[in-house]
Amino acid sequence: GLGHVTSHQLRHTYATALVNAGVSLQALMALLGHQSAEMSLRYGRLFDATVRTEYERALDLAKQNTTAAAAGDTGGRTQLPLTAITGGRDWKDAPLLKSRMAGGFCLRAPAQGACSYANICEHCPSYRSEPSSLPILAAQRVDADALARDAEQRGWIDEADRHHKLIARLDALIADSETQTG
Repeated sequence: GLGHVTSHQLRHTYATALVNAGVSLQALMALLGHQSAEMSLRYGRLFDATVRTEYERALDLAKQNTTAAAAGDTGGRTQLPLTAITGGRDWKDAPLLKSRMAGGFCLRAPAQGACSYANICEHCPSYRSEPSSLPILAAQRVDADALARDAEQRGWIDEADRHHKLIARLDALIADSETQTG
């Protein structure tokens, strides 16, 4: 019931399934009877989801490796220094997915994708602002505009769209707060 399928196509499918299940390259070479890693790599293709899972696993491991055993501490974690993440540049110029929040910012590697929680409060129907928040909202809007331009220049259209939606929401919040002053 598979239609026209050759044994060679099944061999590629087999290799791809094994690679995405986590079989080592050495084991794949042995199973396929290849002498070179290059040949085995032609047979097995990594799915994007597999690459993402491996990246996140490695990132989690890297974060665990930054755990500092401070004297008397039972395993408190430390964050990587910001300069190690941004290469010493301003966080807004780093080649990362970025979000500005009222109390700080979030930096994510592009492979992680946009955070589903980024700026969630600003979009919540229960979120309210008041005139005293106008300077914070205005600063956040300036940053969101810069981040949208940065994402557009990098070709990250979904990321730019996310920032543009935030800008629209901030504009509405700013307008609402301004009407409260008058």
